[in-house]
Amino acid sequence: MNGQNNIKDLIEKFREGRLSPLEAKELAMLAKKGDQAEGFKSLLDDIWQKSSDTEIETPSGSILNQLKGNIEKEVNLPAASVGKSVRLFINSFFKYAAIIFLTMGATWFAKEYLDKKVKTTANSSNLVNNEITVSYGSKSKVTLPDGSTVNLNSGSTLRYPAHFDKESRNVFIEGEAFFDVKKDPQHPFYVKTNSITIKVLGTRFNVKSYSDEKTVQTTLVSGTIEIYSNKKSLKEKDRLVVLKPNQQAICEIKKDEVVVSGTQNEPESKKAEPIKSISVNPQVDVIPVISWKDNRMVFRDEKFADLSQKLERWYNVEIEIKDENLKQALFSGIFVKETIEQALNALELATPFHYQMEKNHIIIYK
Repeated sequence: MNGQNNIKDLIEKFREGRLSPLEAKELAMLAKKGDQAEGFKSLLDDIWQKSSDTEIETPSGSILNQLKGNIEKEVNLPAASVGKSVRLFINSFFKYAAIIFLTMGATWFAKEYLDKKVKTTANSSNLVNNEITVSYGSKSKVTLPDGSTVNLNSGSTLRYPAHFDKESRNVFIEGEAFFDVKKDPQHPFYVKTNSITIKVLGTRFNVKSYSDEKTVQTTLVSGTIEIYSNKKSLKEKDRLVVLKPNQQAICEIKKDEVVVSGTQNEPESKKAEPIKSISVNPQVDVIPVISWKDNRMVFRDEKFADLSQKLERWYNVEIEIKDENLKQALFSGIFVKETIEQALNALELATPFHYQMEKNHIIIYK
């Protein structure tokens, strides 16, 4: 298939709601290339000219967001599970997408799908699992089969089944995620990390479980959650703690000890890291914890060593702090649209230091 025919085929599949995850990524790459992709814009322009109602104004931000949300559903779900309403919506609003491609260079579309890796697999029981991986410097939002939503922070991976089973809803997270879980007492919701399992009925909470950190932090915003060790059963006698709103559980992990866990039917990790200790903060300010999902980095009296990890994920850089005293320096602030240079310059005003940048590697010293 030549270049133009391939592009046309992808566009038609996009219109009809038949794009596979790989095809969506390919279309995003073509969109990112713009004029360099042979015939890409001319084909879009031709489709637009043949559409009816061409006098419609450029879509508002709300229409764009709605369109993005429905395209995300198309990309995240297997073709067999995509509803007719989604296909009709994409069909109806494709003319808007054409304007967006032509006037905005499709930057939003390319960024959404080039920075987020989507993988669909089937196990020996023919159960289809989805895996979403978000690269450093990016964030994403996923709608689960039950309507629950998950915001994924930089460097995070979410695994979940295409269809939840009849008894429970199970997902696995590595990294950081904010969950807004639909209440369904008949089908409890379980969030699994490498070390703990969080049992949920319907609530909003944040969990941070990066593989390069020695703790797992779970912060509850509303509702109630129960936390269990993966080495124990999900029975009341084995429950580690019950969290109420504005409480935070911090589990210290034994990184040097790993045991095998997991079953074929559950999208969880194949390793379990035992818990060394668990502590509960009975009253925590949730704003600095969850602000990332609204593209705001809020930090209060945070050690530079810990803040640098957030900066690395936020800006997709590597930071090396040469001075031990600097690692312990405390910082407070809010970053929204600052570049990494602007962020470092602001921090430098509070506690003087120097830094050198070579591409994405930053060295900080006294």
